[in-house]
Amino acid sequence: MKRNMLCSMVGAAVFAACFGMSASAQTCTSPASWQPNTTGEPPLTGTTCGNETGIVSVCQGASGAPAAAFVARVNVSAEGTYQTIGFTGGAGYTISAYLVPEASGCNADAACTTVGDGSTQMAHTDTPPGSYYLILTGADFDAPGSCGTFTATSDGTLPVTLQSFSVG
Repeated sequence: MKRNMLCSMVGAAVFAACFGMSASAQTCTSPASWQPNTTGEPPLTGTTCGNETGIVSVCQGASGAPAAAFVARVNVSAEGTYQTIGFTGGAGYTISAYLVPEASGCNADAACTTVGDGSTQMAHTDTPPGSYYLILTGADFDAPGSCGTFTATSDGTLPVTLQSFSVG
């Protein structure tokens, strides 16, 4: 009986810890990481609700972010095998996606490398090699506070670039 109760308590703590990690916000300071494999799996899914709220404008003032944004870090190498990244938004808002060079900053209103939405995919030909923030939010014409679920899919891989190497 004591052993079962201890296992139940440990199991509940592990479950709570795992649940807590998946429920954390995806922000400029703590972005998600998305690196699909050569078949484009896994897709990136989540919600824009309850995430980054410090982005008021992107693409050098060309587009706004009326509500919270989901932020993911992606790396694109010269050997990138994906052709497009597509987006599907849930009910309650119109999804907009922006790819901003990491060196420019996540919420610094930097120039976008490429943009996409529910009907426009991001193309690899528009994306030079480098590290980027993929910012998913509502369209600038949505009502303030509009947010919802999303799915981003790639038709290939966004390869990781080597950051450091050492021989021990």
